[in-house]
Amino acid sequence: MQVSFATALRKHTLFADCTQIELARLLAGTVQCEFAAGAEIFQAGASATYYYYIMSGEVALNAEDDTWHRCADETFGSEAFADNARYLRTARAATPLVALRITRTALLTLAAHHPTMQSTALVDLAAHMGKVTVHERPRIKIERTAQLPMKQRIGWVATLLLPPVTYLTSTHNGLPQHSAIYLALLTMTAVMWLFAVVDEFVPPLIALVAMLFINLVPPQIALAGFYSPAFLLLMGVYAISAVLLSSGLVYRFMLWLLLKAPDRPFWHRTALTFFGMLLSIMVPSDSARLALMLPLYREMDNNIEAPAQSREATALMIATFMGATLFAPLLLTSKSAHLAAYTMLPTQVQLQFQGSHWLVAAAVVAIGLLACHMLAMRFLYSSGGETQALPRDRIAVQLKLLGPMDSGEWVALCAFLIFLLGAAFPQLHLSLTAWLAGFILISLLALGLFDRKAFLQNIDWPMLFFILSLDGLTRVIQYLGLGSLLVDAIGNKLDWIHGHLGWFILLTLAITVVTRLVLPLTAGMLLAMTMLLPIGIEQGIHPWVVMFLVSLFSDIWFFPHQMSTYTQAKNNGLQARCSESIFMRYIWWLNPLRVLLAFASIPYWNWLGLN
Repeated sequence: MQVSFATALRKHTLFADCTQIELARLLAGTVQCEFAAGAEIFQAGASATYYYYIMSGEVALNAEDDTWHRCADETFGSEAFADNARYLRTARAATPLVALRITRTALLTLAAHHPTMQSTALVDLAAHMGKVTVHERPRIKIERTAQLPMKQRIGWVATLLLPPVTYLTSTHNGLPQHSAIYLALLTMTAVMWLFAVVDEFVPPLIALVAMLFINLVPPQIALAGFYSPAFLLLMGVYAISAVLLSSGLVYRFMLWLLLKAPDRPFWHRTALTFFGMLLSIMVPSDSARLALMLPLYREMDNNIEAPAQSREATALMIATFMGATLFAPLLLTSKSAHLAAYTMLPTQVQLQFQGSHWLVAAAVVAIGLLACHMLAMRFLYSSGGETQALPRDRIAVQLKLLGPMDSGEWVALCAFLIFLLGAAFPQLHLSLTAWLAGFILISLLALGLFDRKAFLQNIDWPMLFFILSLDGLTRVIQYLGLGSLLVDAIGNKLDWIHGHLGWFILLTLAITVVTRLVLPLTAGMLLAMTMLLPIGIEQGIHPWVVMFLVSLFSDIWFFPHQMSTYTQAKNNGLQARCSESIFMRYIWWLNPLRVLLAFASIPYWNWLGLN
């Protein structure tokens, strides 16, 4: 039956030019409805949420003394194409009626790829209109924003006052002038983040330009992020993500996954989480992993049809977000900050903790985080009632409608597999993973699968500049030697630790959390690592344990400005589909769990000889 739906829709002029994947997605928002003769379908003035294609029968559209009849292979309800629209006529079945009902969301998603579709539908509506009373829309209240919100006003005042205070305090305490200037700029950046006075990628760019303008550090240091391999790596990953989505491969995989996996919300969430775990092995960026997972999340969210702001919809985003971020401390290659901090470790430790040795040493935390996350997904985020079954028959028809994989999908699959295998086994190509990502990027550009429009729209340029500018800020800290100055200032005030790992965990927690309150993840982790590594070595703590604890606790966050990945998720479905309060409660619940698992690892680390 669903195949006949696609055949019928293909005959309509609006959908004649749709591709197979577009028709498959349209079927996800299409159901067959039957109406008895005389049954009312919708009233004039009601919100236009559906568009109808008549399979058989006749409908009468009434407005005052004017009646408009539509029959088989015709449509009605074109008001659904308009913005914030209401039906202009009352629709009643003139005879027994069978029609396909298409959701407005599915229509507008399709129309976004066909610029003339919306105007064609509305012109068709206007051509058949007679004397119709247009129902007045609710008036939109325009809020005047002549004044900034109080939080932003306080933020701008703090931005102007606190950096000079930081500079004067630093010079008064004997810090060199260049270090005092940098701390003032860092204070400005932190205050602007804390009060959200501008978009989050702007403050570090301001700091970088200011340092270059006054020649505080060489350009090679301030712009180190843009010199680094991370630039090509992130662009390559965004390109692969875009091609996976545009080719239809992600949609095909999602349909196959929903069809083969048990039809339970828990299994949908588990699939997303373990996909993120797989990516964590090879993709050293939370943002890059989330960019690869979001297309799968969006397609799955559209098909399970969970109500917006519900626990089910929120749990699906939590599973996606945790898949991208939960396993970040557990592998050397899962964080770009790991790769930078790894060079600070003694050479012997670097040789010891390559590959699986890192995961083995982090086993207690890994098992604890995964077990608690799976239990939460199973028991804490169900509706408590009957869950809506997936339309498996429709999914099977959608998958059949896609047909065999085309050349674009094969190229996208090859690019994805080459990148994953190349990241896992760099000895295969004898170069950095970033250069492999750059090679895949230019290959996709040369083949025309990633065109100019996609290059502009599908690479998150603000996020890219945010990450790379943070890299530069972190390198300036090392260049100016601020970490060593801070350690020297502490002196012998930490003798109370006496080499006990439990006390050192508390010190690491305090320093890392305080640092992360004002700095994003990468900068906060590297600064804390710079401060704590010499302290840990002096106290007899294993260097890897120091690095792992800093990485684990740097994932503790309380406010949106602390986690750029949260902003990325918020812009891609979290705000529209999920309950932010439920999401943040889950994040806060994970924070003490990380601390408990760190203490639980002490006997295991002692057994491994990491003491």
